[in-house]
Amino acid sequence: MVRTRGRNPTGTVVGLPGIRISLLVLDLAVIMVGFSLAFLLRFEFSVDPRSRELLWSSLPLAVAGYLVPFKYLRLYSGIWRYSSFTDLVRIIGASSVGLVVSSTLILFVHHGDYPRSVLLISHVFIFLGVCGTRFAFRFNRDYLQDPGDRRPEHSALIVGAGDMGESILRQALQTQGSGHSIAGFVDDDPAKWSRRIHDVPIFGGVKMLPELVKRFAVDEVIIAINARKGDIVRAVADALIASGSRAELKIAPTLNELLRNPGEKIVLRKVRPADLLGREEVRLDEPKIARFISGKSVLVTGAGGTIGQELCLQVMRYGPAKVVLLDSHATSLFYSERTLKEKAGTVPVVPVLGSTQDRSLLDRVFVEHKPELVLHAAAHKHLPQLETNVHEAVMNNFLATYYAAEAAHRHQALCFLLISTDKAVRPSSVMGATKRAAEMAVQAFAQRSMTRFLAVRFGNVLGSSGSVLKLFQEQIEKGGPITLTHPDMKRYFMTVEEAVQLILQACTMSEGGEVFMLEMGESVRILDMAKNLILLSGLKPEVDIRIQYTGIRPGEKMEEDLSDSTDDSVESGHPQISILRSAGAAPEVLEAYAKELESLCQEGDERTLIARLRQMIPTFLPASVLESTAQQQSS
Repeated sequence: MVRTRGRNPTGTVVGLPGIRISLLVLDLAVIMVGFSLAFLLRFEFSVDPRSRELLWSSLPLAVAGYLVPFKYLRLYSGIWRYSSFTDLVRIIGASSVGLVVSSTLILFVHHGDYPRSVLLISHVFIFLGVCGTRFAFRFNRDYLQDPGDRRPEHSALIVGAGDMGESILRQALQTQGSGHSIAGFVDDDPAKWSRRIHDVPIFGGVKMLPELVKRFAVDEVIIAINARKGDIVRAVADALIASGSRAELKIAPTLNELLRNPGEKIVLRKVRPADLLGREEVRLDEPKIARFISGKSVLVTGAGGTIGQELCLQVMRYGPAKVVLLDSHATSLFYSERTLKEKAGTVPVVPVLGSTQDRSLLDRVFVEHKPELVLHAAAHKHLPQLETNVHEAVMNNFLATYYAAEAAHRHQALCFLLISTDKAVRPSSVMGATKRAAEMAVQAFAQRSMTRFLAVRFGNVLGSSGSVLKLFQEQIEKGGPITLTHPDMKRYFMTVEEAVQLILQACTMSEGGEVFMLEMGESVRILDMAKNLILLSGLKPEVDIRIQYTGIRPGEKMEEDLSDSTDDSVESGHPQISILRSAGAAPEVLEAYAKELESLCQEGDERTLIARLRQMIPTFLPASVLESTAQQQSS
C-alpha cells in the first residue's frame, strides 16, 4: 500500500506546521529545563526563595533570547529526519547567538544579582537538548520507524571506498526498504584495508572479490569510482567470471552525470559496454566549434548511419543555418530526419534521398543548398561483404568520395571532412584499401583547392549498426553461441559520441591535407569483450552461452594499426587528437586513377581492380596475396 502521510486527500501538504509547533514546544521545554538544572547545579540542589525568584523572573527572558534566534536562523525550516553535520553547525550558531541575546537581556534586567555561571551551564544543557531532539527524528527514521516496510534485502559489495562509495552506502542506510544490505567494501588502496565506513568493513582489494562474493552470497557488485573506470570494471568483471557468480554488476554515475542532475540521488545503472573501455572524458573547445559551425549550411552524407546521425545531432547543438541529410537508404534517412527534427527547433532539416556516386545529384545539392561544411560519412563498412563485391567497394568508398570532394572543390565549400578507419593503415582488405584511396583523394584535392580537406581516422565504434557488439548481443538474446573468428583478435573501440565530438574538434584545427588520428587507448581483446557482455547479461560464459571460433576471415587482421611507419605524427595541441602527415599523390595522378577505376568498375573486372588498388596503394596486401605467400612458404 502506498502511504500518503503528510498529504490530505486533495494533495496539499499537511503536518509540517504541526511538526514545527512540536519543535517549538520541545525547545521551550528544553530551555526551561536547562535553566532549572543550571540553577540546581549552581546552588548544589539547595535553592533558596530568592534564587527561585531569580529563576522564574529570568525564564521568559531566556526563552525569548533563545527562541527568537532559533526562528531567524532557520532551526524550524529543516527536515530533521534528514539531519546531518550541516544541521549541527546551524544549531551551534543559533544556540551561541541565543546565549549572547539571553545573557544580555537577563543581565540588563538583573544587573549584578544574577549568577553568571548559570548562563554558561544552562547553555550547555540547551545545546545538548536541542541536538538531542533534532537527531532523535533521524534515529526514529533510521532505526524505529515502519519496521514492517523493510523487505528481504539483497547483499551487495561496493568497489571503491571513497566519497562516491560512502555516498552510496549512506543512501542505502537512509532509504527505507532500499533492498540493499551492504556487506562491505573492496578497494585497491592498502591504507584503507581493515578500516570501516559507517561501521561497514573495507575487506581488501579487488582480488578478494571471488572469495567475498561466495562468503556473503552477494547479489550485486556496485562500482563506485569517480576516476577512469575501464580497468577496474574489466577487473571486477573478470573476478565475477572467475567466481562463477551470477551477481549483477552495477555502476555509479560519473561526476559529469551527477553535475548534469544536481541535487538528485545517486541512481545506479547497469554496466554498459562503453564502461569497459575506461576512456577519459573528451575535452572540447566548444566555443571554437560553435564559431566554426554557427550560421553555416552543413551537408552530412551517410546521414542515416550511426556516425552520420550522431554528426547531425551534435552539429545541431552549435546553431547551423541548415542541415542537409544525404543518404541512399530511404528507411534510415526517414528515421534520421524524424529524430533530428524533434531536436532541430528553428533550424531547417532537409532530407535528400540519393547516392554520393551520383555526380549530378551532388551538383544539384551544392547549387540549391550551398553547403559550406561537408561531413562525408557515407561508406560501405562490412569487411567480408566487400571482399566479394570489389567494384561496389571501389565505387562507394573511393569514387563517391572523389566525386563529393570534387563537388566541394568546384562549389568552393569551406571544409570537407572524410570519416576514415584504422583499416586504411597497411590494408589487408578491400574495405581498408578503398578507404585509404579515399584518404589519398582528400589529400590530393587539398593540394589544389581553397577548400580545407581533411580526414579523421579511428577504430571501431561501439554499438554501431552491424558492429561486433550488436551481433554478440543478438546472439546472447537467442541463447548463443557467440561466434568469434579467433581468441586473440584485438580491436580499438570508442563510443560514437566521443568519436563525433573529436571529429568536430579536428575540423577546427585543420589547415588542409591532414589525416587526423583519434587517440583510441589500448586495443581490447574481442574474447574479453564477449565474456563481459555475457556476464553483463546476467549469464555465465561457457555455461549459459557457448563461445565458438569460426576462423579468421579473408582480409581480417589479428590487430589493427592507427598509423603507418612512414607517417609523420605531429601533436595537434589536443591530447586526444594527433596529426599524421604523409606525402600524398599528385592531383593529376589521383584523377587518372579515378578515371581508370571508374572504367574497371563498369566492366566488373574485379581481379584488375585489385591489381590497380595495389598499384595505387603499395602497402595493400589483399587476402589472395597473403594466401599465396603462405602456401609458398609452407611448400
